[in-house]
Amino acid sequence: MVVLVKFFLFVSLITVFVVSAIEVNTGNDFNQYANNYVGEGIADFQEATSFEDLVSDVQSDLHSDVQSDAEQFLDLRRRGHQNKPLKYEVYDEYNKKNKGFVSKPFYPSPLGGRIPNVWQEAYEKARKLVEKMSITEKVNLTTGTGWGSGPCIGNTGGNKLVPPFCIQDGPNGVRFADFVTSFPTGLAAGSTFNRGLMYLRGKAIALEHKRKGVDVVLGPTIGPIGLKAAGGRNWESFGNDPYLEGIAGRVTVEGIQEEGVIACVRHLIGNEQETFRQVGEWDNNLQASISSNIGDRAMHEVYLFPFADAINAGAGSVMCSFNRVNNSYACENPALLNGLLKDELGFQGFVMSDWGAQHTGVYSCLAGLDMTMPGEIFNNWCSGKSYWGPLLTRAVYNQTIPQSRLNDMAVRILAPFFVVGCQDFNNNSPPNFSSWTYHTYGQEFPYAHYGPILQVNWHVDARDKFTEETALQVAREAIVLLKNDGRNLPISPDKGVRRLLIAGIAAGASADGFNCKDQKCVDGVITSGWGSAAVNNPYVITPYEAVARKAIDLDMVVDFTRDSYSFETVDEASDYADMAIVFVSADSGEGYIQIDDNYGDRKNLSLWHNGDELIKHVAERCRKTVVVVNSVGPVNMEKWIDHENVVAVLYAAPLGQFVGKAIAEVLFGDVNPSGRLPFTIARKDDHYVKIVNELPEDGEPQDDFNHDIYLDYKFFDKHNLKPRFEFGYGLSYTSFALSSLKISEIQAPTEFLPRPEKYLSIYKMCEDDICDPEDALFPHDEMEPVPGFIYPYLFNEKIVSVDEFEYPKGYTPDQFNDPPLAGGGLGGNPALWDILYTVKAKVTNTGAITGSYVAQLYVEFPCTHVGSPSRQLRGFDKVKLQPGGKSRVHFDLLRRDLSIWDTSSQQWIIQKGTYKIFIGSSSRKLELCGEIEIETNDN
Repeated sequence: MVVLVKFFLFVSLITVFVVSAIEVNTGNDFNQYANNYVGEGIADFQEATSFEDLVSDVQSDLHSDVQSDAEQFLDLRRRGHQNKPLKYEVYDEYNKKNKGFVSKPFYPSPLGGRIPNVWQEAYEKARKLVEKMSITEKVNLTTGTGWGSGPCIGNTGGNKLVPPFCIQDGPNGVRFADFVTSFPTGLAAGSTFNRGLMYLRGKAIALEHKRKGVDVVLGPTIGPIGLKAAGGRNWESFGNDPYLEGIAGRVTVEGIQEEGVIACVRHLIGNEQETFRQVGEWDNNLQASISSNIGDRAMHEVYLFPFADAINAGAGSVMCSFNRVNNSYACENPALLNGLLKDELGFQGFVMSDWGAQHTGVYSCLAGLDMTMPGEIFNNWCSGKSYWGPLLTRAVYNQTIPQSRLNDMAVRILAPFFVVGCQDFNNNSPPNFSSWTYHTYGQEFPYAHYGPILQVNWHVDARDKFTEETALQVAREAIVLLKNDGRNLPISPDKGVRRLLIAGIAAGASADGFNCKDQKCVDGVITSGWGSAAVNNPYVITPYEAVARKAIDLDMVVDFTRDSYSFETVDEASDYADMAIVFVSADSGEGYIQIDDNYGDRKNLSLWHNGDELIKHVAERCRKTVVVVNSVGPVNMEKWIDHENVVAVLYAAPLGQFVGKAIAEVLFGDVNPSGRLPFTIARKDDHYVKIVNELPEDGEPQDDFNHDIYLDYKFFDKHNLKPRFEFGYGLSYTSFALSSLKISEIQAPTEFLPRPEKYLSIYKMCEDDICDPEDALFPHDEMEPVPGFIYPYLFNEKIVSVDEFEYPKGYTPDQFNDPPLAGGGLGGNPALWDILYTVKAKVTNTGAITGSYVAQLYVEFPCTHVGSPSRQLRGFDKVKLQPGGKSRVHFDLLRRDLSIWDTSSQQWIIQKGTYKIFIGSSSRKLELCGEIEIETNDN
């Protein structure tokens, strides 16, 4: 192995508009309450005097952990590569006869608890519990009790050993609950480029779920990954890059599970549009959900990449998506669930279906699904009809499904609880809220109109200073300054601004309020998109309220208009204004809700509510027009972005309840903007991947992911397309300089992965006597069945419905003894997580005010083996500096960061050649460059 490191200095100064010194004040008396709510592992949090100090401590702690690991790697023996026949080949291939990609079989579902030194204690405890359960008690863990058949969005049946589990949305706070925080969305968190803050957001979200009695948080969302700019649920995820999604997903999982709540990472995989996601949702001619057809390399390097991070962090659950993947439904796709997730990525938790995403009983079980939610068959809500429940019990009794599979499902469901610190299920706090009403009292089973009237809501206030301050700080750091000509921001009377116009529907509240069902009230400021990830706002500080208050405090005159169509009031007020702030928006959400023919996905990338015309009307009359774009993703800005009177532009993803306060603080300079774009804003809509919205004659839409590994900015770079604003872009009120690049080798790279350890021997669990199905009949003498409630009990003693069951092609019950070469650990081969190099650089605040700088590291791979994107994000570090202050930014390059997926050998490899290391402020503004020359020798 020969490694040569070279350095080049491109540009040492990032020029950003500088304004007179302004004290950036977050106003946080944080040290009084941080100690109560921040768990172990955060260095010196007791000494934090502000929220930002705490975030800085978290960042330092994250770095110190990996640095200490890196030092250990220096003493590890060099692990060599062994050639061994592959036990399975690439799971998809192009097959014209089957209209595209075909998902190959992979059986059986790998037993959990067989990876050396991974979750062994948790599995031992879970097995002991499961061995005490009957078949029906095990089935009760796997099958939701039905929509509305419990206090939570998802509820499992309990038994004498474990209580029912409460499973609740979601990724941005507690859905369908009162006295909770409406957190900034995943897209907003991604815009902060602050991993410490992302981690604290995960902790805060988990704390509020825990205080409400939730056991499993349906979050974070790391799929969709943003392949399509108009995708309806992009706002739930962290951005359009697998590395950014992976890091954000990882630290969010860590934050959630450190609070004793299980994280369910969603949606696996290829859920890149809402249109055609589910049969029976809108189009009656749809015969099968859209198939996301993903190539092998793209699957590994793009779509599966962030899931590996989350699993490596110990995620307890993964949710499979509605769509098909290579023409097999995701929730019954054995290549996806058994092969990629459980075998290759070594996932040890349980796979949960999205709500109604299960389409078969036995097949989905054999394919690797462990829990079905909410229990019913899609569009048969409250019917009691389930693919599992009594049918799963029957399949075990007639031995179609082996007991070992049911045992593994139950153990996988329980093991994560022990991983996150559960010692005794009897001490778990039950849910203290109802997802179905905000009244204190209600019927026990409201959708079945059954049961007594009892207390269903205790109105527990789950919020505190930590959770609220976390939400506010994420909102502040998420705001991206895209343009600031003439240094017109921050706003000040000293710049001649005495009369201020606030214009636009998005500046105020919707006429329908802040909390219409699932946030489909879109005629006002956007706190989130619509759908299951939306959270009821306890209150909202609108942009108009927050901006007007600050302006009034500065003795300004404030005008306001919501007029976006007639323009008579707008035109007149614009003529008088010294500065106008125009708030515009664009919204989207989940596919079960349509707004103005936006079926979840946006039907175009234009601003809503005639926003383009509003901006042009104001800009024609006011020489200082500031535009604030509050949207779920990129919008087309070409109609007004170059207008000479549009002097400043801010982008704000949905920011939760503090949307107005955070925007006002940035506009007036209380906070120096530090957000960065987590996606590319194009000049032409044609540069984005389109939504598939044409239904073919056979009713089975196909979506070939033809961009392959070239997602977002990588596609723009490949085709030399000039964006309006590139990925990672964002301005500040101060200026910075980068210098002193240093690259250090920690561990010499090898071309091939080392062979992972063998699986542990199979643990033989006790099996139940299934001679007499009478044991599993409904206990009518003990209880009265609730209408629509899904029970695990048999209807009768007839357990055989067909003479012979046809197992899926390739099925075998025989377990493998060896993991694949790419597997053998949480998130894949343990060697993938080895640190090979550390990269450091110095950042200096050369401006006059305090500000934060996001250093971004990109790697250019050699093309020795196969072509790759010209630049790929492989690190980011955010530092806050006083004027004249200096700090080091730090990056760790893991083996996986320098690897490509080799489709022929089915493993990650490191190519020989020159790796260029870039550090800069965006994907196209790169100030420092170094080189690593790798000549591998695996003998």
